[in-house]
Amino acid sequence: MFKNALLSIKKNIGKTILLFVIMVVIANLVIAGLSIKSATSKSIASVRQSLGSEVTLSYNTQNMMNNREQGQALDEVVNSITVDMADQLKDLDYVESYNYTLSVSATSDDINPVETTASNDDSDTSTNDNMQMPDSSNDSSDNRGQFMDSNDFTIIGNTTMANLSDFTDENYVLTSGKLLTEDDANTTNCVIESNLASDNNLEVGDTFSVTTTNSDDEEITLTLTIVGIFEIESNREIGGMMSNRQNPMNYIYVDISTAQTLNDSTTDITSASYYLDDPDHIDAFIELAESSTDIDFETYTLDANDQIYQNSISSLEDMEQFANIFLWVVVGAGCAILCLILMLTMRGRFYEFGVFLSLGQSKVKIMLQQLIEVLVIAVVAFALSLGTGKMVSNVISSMLESTQSNQSEMVMEIPDDIGDGMSDSSSDGSNGKIDRGNIFNQAMTSPENTELDVSMTASTAAQLAGITGLICIVSVLLPSIYILRLSPREILVKKEG
Repeated sequence: MFKNALLSIKKNIGKTILLFVIMVVIANLVIAGLSIKSATSKSIASVRQSLGSEVTLSYNTQNMMNNREQGQALDEVVNSITVDMADQLKDLDYVESYNYTLSVSATSDDINPVETTASNDDSDTSTNDNMQMPDSSNDSSDNRGQFMDSNDFTIIGNTTMANLSDFTDENYVLTSGKLLTEDDANTTNCVIESNLASDNNLEVGDTFSVTTTNSDDEEITLTLTIVGIFEIESNREIGGMMSNRQNPMNYIYVDISTAQTLNDSTTDITSASYYLDDPDHIDAFIELAESSTDIDFETYTLDANDQIYQNSISSLEDMEQFANIFLWVVVGAGCAILCLILMLTMRGRFYEFGVFLSLGQSKVKIMLQQLIEVLVIAVVAFALSLGTGKMVSNVISSMLESTQSNQSEMVMEIPDDIGDGMSDSSSDGSNGKIDRGNIFNQAMTSPENTELDVSMTASTAAQLAGITGLICIVSVLLPSIYILRLSPREILVKKEG
């Protein structure tokens, strides 16, 4: 049977070459589909991982504004987040660590702020000091009204600074000392910005006092000890400031207990952040929180900060869906084309099949012989496609890499000079389009982005082999059933006709 298959391949050299070319094309199209699917899956995972697994419990501002009566003050409708409320979530499944944050506005007689505007001189300060102060115990958002401008500093209390995004994203960089951790709980240690430290000749180990005012107009003063100094690296942190306390150079990081003391409340916090074990568990965590706690999620919300993620993956999901449809089309078209070719070639072999059947050879063996012939050709085509498929993968990966890079820049960055940015983009040609004259170079070079490197792996080769084998089986089975359902006499009569 195997010998007959090899003889048939050698005898029908025209048919063999035709099947070989078609199978190489089909295999490369399958690789293209698998490449797109693999690359988009990796891209989706990469985008999700890059945004992290942080979920924040905060006030639902949208619902607040919808339920607010016309002319009603915001502080009359805002409810603070409580520690008891936040504690319900910290021990849920998927939570690896958490951080409670409380922001309090403060003044100081020991240090001077980094002035935001030249108008903040002594005369203005004396005027501001006469302004009425709001209830600091209810200032959970630390962003309510013009009265707060009389305070020069923002005290930011945290359970730990280890996961603060400004530091993990290196917008802020520690230059001296250390950041606050759980070991600094119930201490008056603090971390300040380098400009605030240099303006006041402060170093790690120095102390200074800060003061807040509670709802009874009583002053609360604490002496803080500097254990760390950080420097602002991101230019965007400097813009958009309206007062000294909004200037990140005047941020003072302390332990959450210190901020609660200055806020004269041990129950209220500004927000609570939960860091999950895997970004894929965000939706499950939110569902679990809604079903297993008594938190009013009409008033409060769990924000995964995944708007960028949802916007970014929409096109990738469409591309992944296209890859699936493309694979099915390739499989269907490949089977149809091979079936048609084999049907035509089998009709020319009616006499051969009739003789085999007359000699007592079973129909199954005849079908297996046809399958062996196709599989031998497919194996050679498969081996060749492993090399050409690598080039196809490189081209597709380069296209996706360029598109993803351009999309990330559009979503994540706001250029300082839009006109210059557009000019630069058009001049260097890096607008996400592929240079058709450079396709060969892209085919021979793997993409630099490892998340989009869809090099031929054992998994890809196995999928390709499986799909190729399926196409071969279907393309042989269907025409064989059509022809071999006839009796030997009917086959010979058709040959005679």
